[in-house]
Amino acid sequence: MYKHLLLTASVLFLCGCSILSSETHNKYNDIPQTDIVIDTESIDSPGEAERLTIHVLEDGKPVDNADITLLMRAAKEAEVWNEEYDVSHEADGKYTAELKIPRDGLYLVTAHIKSDNIDAIPTKYFTVGELDMFEEVFLQEFRNDGEVHSHSHH
Repeated sequence: MYKHLLLTASVLFLCGCSILSSETHNKYNDIPQTDIVIDTESIDSPGEAERLTIHVLEDGKPVDNADITLLMRAAKEAEVWNEEYDVSHEADGKYTAELKIPRDGLYLVTAHIKSDNIDAIPTKYFTVGELDMFEEVFLQEFRNDGEVHSHSHH
């Protein structure tokens, strides 16, 4: 009885695998390569509006029809405030926003980027001026999260 049940389940599983059409197969195998770069290099001091640039590429070609929502927050006040900024399309997959940096510290920007084939939410941290002790610890933990760890929990 067990053998018949296992055989039936195997046949049903194999039949289900062949139901996928070639269109569906191609849809999942032809996902374009997406490159998103959030450039914060020109942001170096609090006070004045500073320019943030986002480059969006799909298969190496600029994406000029992306809808981008940009949020910024201070790392140590992430629960207190989160400011949304207008993003302008320049040309050739380049988008810009003018950020108002209130004071020295560690900041996080999150961009929700949507286009025909892209739905991504990259986050980047950047520093302006001097960091306090909390920000130094946060930055160290943030960096450690991106490293491969050799230990695991069972």
